[in-house]
Formats: sequence, structure tokens, C-alpha cells
Amino acid sequence: MKRGMNRWTVLAVTAGAALMFCQPAFSQTEDNSDDTGADTTLVPTPSKPAARAASSLLLDLTRAGSGWVAVGQRGNILVSPDGAKWQQVPTPADTTLTRVRFLDAVHGWAVGYDGTILDSEDGGKSWKLQQFDAAWGKPYFDILFFDAGNGLLAGANGTLKKTADGGKTWDAVNSDAFADSPNLYNLIALGDGSLLLAGERGFLARSMDKGANWTRLKSPYTGSYFGALATGKAGVLIFGLRGNAFYAPDVAKAAPLSAKELAAMQAAASDAENAGNNQNPVSEVAGWTHLKHDDTEPLFGGVAGPDGNILLVGQNGRVMQADLTGGALKRMTVDTDINMNAALMDGAALVTVGTSGIRRVTLQ
Repeated sequence: MKRGMNRWTVLAVTAGAALMFCQPAFSQTEDNSDDTGADTTLVPTPSKPAARAASSLLLDLTRAGSGWVAVGQRGNILVSPDGAKWQQVPTPADTTLTRVRFLDAVHGWAVGYDGTILDSEDGGKSWKLQQFDAAWGKPYFDILFFDAGNGLLAGANGTLKKTADGGKTWDAVNSDAFADSPNLYNLIALGDGSLLLAGERGFLARSMDKGANWTRLKSPYTGSYFGALATGKAGVLIFGLRGNAFYAPDVAKAAPLSAKELAAMQAAASDAENAGNNQNPVSEVAGWTHLKHDDTEPLFGGVAGPDGNILLVGQNGRVMQADLTGGALKRMTVDTDINMNAALMDGAALVTVGTSGIRRVTLQ
């Protein structure tokens, strides 16, 4: 298999970005050692200029001050001053990048496969390689910095790491909350200063001390969460498989998951006979409201506008408007059926990234 391409990348390219996030956790051997099948002899190779980089698979999009930055397959990073004209910039590794985050107008990080971490100090115009770990061979999915020195990194198999030197070195954050090794897809700061982690198999956890300690939360859904948005002073909106979305107006009131409940959940998941039963993956959980709608396409990204309008985007051109007060999602009419992984608002339009690259979507 070509360097920088693994089963997730191939699936995403050939079958849409939805499948990229729907794979099970990476396997481990009986002695609890990693069994990634990774080629540990790989070394980072700079990305190549591509005439169609802006129309290739892109997985995330963010702002750096007044500028825009998008990342995706083959280490592609594109920048724009206005969200309309895009230019590919050189990067030191051609591995697929899953997330890009900026602390301010100049300091940013991008993460992805093969334990890749890139950093920028000029708003995304140039990038340096901070880490490449072919021996680990797995992806990071999200990164969050509190200041120029201190940050957290989330990835496959319950991997959470912390840094105090701007990403030059990383140390593992260990917690019983990650005991069943879920892929950690989202790491966000909420309005009350707490942090929320969301991931596969209904994983939810909250930290009140910037990631040093984590409390597992009882989940209203057993499927994967692909996105999370902070709302208001202490609220959060989470969403993912089959278009399921849930809203907690005050995450402090969300019920914690007890050790007994966690053990029962793990036992049920490992019971092959029980797994074959047709059980409802959605349940009533204190603190959470299920946003009702009739769509079943997965949702991958979301954005909150300055007017409080929240839009979620996903597979096959799905754009859903969230009515948090009414507890519902309303499908918006758009002029495309492409898969969308992330979006930002630009006036009355959406700038999206997905399997067809960067697209400006007009809302009707």
C-alpha cells in the first residue's frame, strides 16, 4: 500500500468520508501490544504540489485570524485570505491530515495519520514537522491548545497526550475513562472552562482541570460521535452516526457513568448473542435532549454563526439546522449532494470541505 495511505484513507477516497470514521478501533494483540501492521521503516516525505488539491479529499477547515486553512489527504494544506481563492502550501509530510486548529492568527497545528503533528507560526503559510511516528502507525483526530505552550492531543485507541512546550514533546494522559480504548474524535473547550471528549461507541468524558482528570459521562447513544460544538455558557451539541444529535444545555447536569454501568456496558458489547439483538441505540439520559428529525445520513461537522444559528453538515449534501429550544433538526435545501466533513459560515453561504474538496454552498 502506498505510503501515507491506509485502510481509512482508501475507504474515504473510494466510498466517501463517512466510512473514514466508521471503522472499529485499531487492534491490539493478546499481550496488549499494538498490532497496527505499520511499516516502521517509513520516513516523512514532503507533500507534492497538486493542480487539483482544492478539489481533493479534505477533512477539516478552520480560520487563522482573518485567513482560512483547510487540510486533507496526502498532506495537503490550503490557505485562503477570504475563503474564495485558495493556494496549496508545502508541508513536510504527505500523510493524510485529519484536523487543523489555530490558537490565534499565527500559531496553529495540524494532525493526522502515522502520528503526524505539524505546526505553523505564520498563519498556515508554512509548516514544520513536530512529530512523525510510523512505529505507532495510527492517526490523531484532534488537538487543543490553551496557550502557546500547553495543549492536548486526542487519537486512536483512547490515546490522549499533553504538552507543556508547544508540542515539541508529548506525555500520555492516563485515565480509567479510556480503559476500553475508544477512538477519540473530538476534543473541545466548553463555555464553563471544562473540556469534553467525544468519540466512538458513544464515548463521552468531561474534565474540569484542563485534561488532567476525566469523568466518563453516560451517553444517550451507543454509536459514534463525529462532531461536538460548544453552546452558551455550559452547553454542548454532539452529533454523528445516522444523523443522531444530542443537546445538553448544561453539561454539568449530564449524568456521570458509574463504574457498575461501565462494566455492564462493556459486558453487553462483548456478548455476541446480545450484539445481534435489535436494541435501540438511543436512550433517555439525564441532561441530554435528542434532536428529532427524519434523516439518517451521518453528520460530520458543524458551525455556529454569529447570530446563534447552528448548522450541521454531513453525507450526501446534508445540511441540518439545529433548533435547540424545540429539540429538532431541520434539513436545509442546498445546491449540492457532496459529502461534507467540515464547514464555516461566510455571510449567507457555507464554505465546506469534503470528498470534492472546497465548495461554497448556497443555502435556500
